[in-house]
Amino acid sequence: MSAIVLCLLMVAADPPKQSARAVELLQALHLEEGAKWQMYLDASHKTKAEMNKKPVYIWTNPTRSGGQNGAVYVWTYQGRPQVIGSIFSHPEEGRRVVCHEFHSLSATTLEPQRESAAEKWEPKAGIKLEPLKEAAAPDSSPTRRLVQMRSLAREFSGHTIDVNKERWELRLLSQPLFRYEKPEGDVIDGALFAFVTSAGTDPEVVLALEARKMEGSSAWFYRAVRFSDSNLYVQHKGKEVWTSIRDDQNQLHFDPDHTYRLIRDKFMDELPELVTETSK
Repeated sequence: MSAIVLCLLMVAADPPKQSARAVELLQALHLEEGAKWQMYLDASHKTKAEMNKKPVYIWTNPTRSGGQNGAVYVWTYQGRPQVIGSIFSHPEEGRRVVCHEFHSLSATTLEPQRESAAEKWEPKAGIKLEPLKEAAAPDSSPTRRLVQMRSLAREFSGHTIDVNKERWELRLLSQPLFRYEKPEGDVIDGALFAFVTSAGTDPEVVLALEARKMEGSSAWFYRAVRFSDSNLYVQHKGKEVWTSIRDDQNQLHFDPDHTYRLIRDKFMDELPELVTETSK
């Protein structure tokens, strides 16, 4: 599932339910951790994407690591997302482990920075969206474009195969994680969609759909990105169009271009409220 064999060392068959206060404290922790990053878009560090401090999605996975809790954030520049990141944590040996999971959405090579960090994220390339050649042209109405994007997203399907060789079918969430209908430049509209499995609500694959200006017209483009430690397979209308298979180049913590990065960042004392709830 999303994120990581190393982040998944302890599995609770029935982890304790958390109070609203505990969940609030966890989300405050995840926001604090995400806000430590500066996502620069150039080597000179003159331009950067800004973090949207309201999470676009909050997720749980009760089947892994004693119960994972996480939040998904986006960093945008001129209205378009340049980075999507999941900050999450889980209990381990009486303490709490915090993990950072990112994927670039930038066409250029990112320059992420974080002060006093033992582990860095150093992308080696940008990403490219591919044309959806059979899709109808983007509608002139923002409302109808959203309907189009939802319909286009439903044309995609996928599955994962985990470290135990078990297959999990992916399920598309009905609502986009993030909509960006008024970005600057050649992008007219766009949205990020998430695919999850039945084991939890953490994203396994994120699908970007964009309407872009072309020469005298406009067209739809897409890109699937990795958010999992499993092998990933995505189909469009039943035809495989994207995979992420673990190998010597596509490893647990990063892909070949380092556009994907997972960091098992730190151990910390468990939150007192969670210790109290667990001991009840």
